[in-house]
Amino acid sequence: MKTWLPAWSAMAICAAVGVGAAFAADIPAASLKFGAGVEKTKQGYETPAAMYIVANPTNVFSNHFYYGGKVTGELKRGDRVEALAKVKGYEWVLVGKGGTGIGYVPISMLSPADQYHP
Repeated sequence: MKTWLPAWSAMAICAAVGVGAAFAADIPAASLKFGAGVEKTKQGYETPAAMYIVANPTNVFSNHFYYGGKVTGELKRGDRVEALAKVKGYEWVLVGKGGTGIGYVPISMLSPADQYHP
């Protein structure tokens, strides 16, 4: 027996199981500004899933790897971050100040702003 679901039901199910993340819009690297020493990725960028607040103190890195990257700054718990883009295929976000990327932070160190508890 076949079960038919309306299109909106299928979309709701996909969103509930996290499939919606696959539909993030691409962001061309050429449209992003990078500060001195911040590397562009070859993997590409996509729209970040949320606005973020730092949940755990963390370093900001020159690329989206712990190894081989240089520390370009630090973020303290409770700092709001300007999430400019998410690295495709990685759980890292390009963070910025004034629209210019200052480095990368692992998403695991961040909390969506609407879920942050000080």
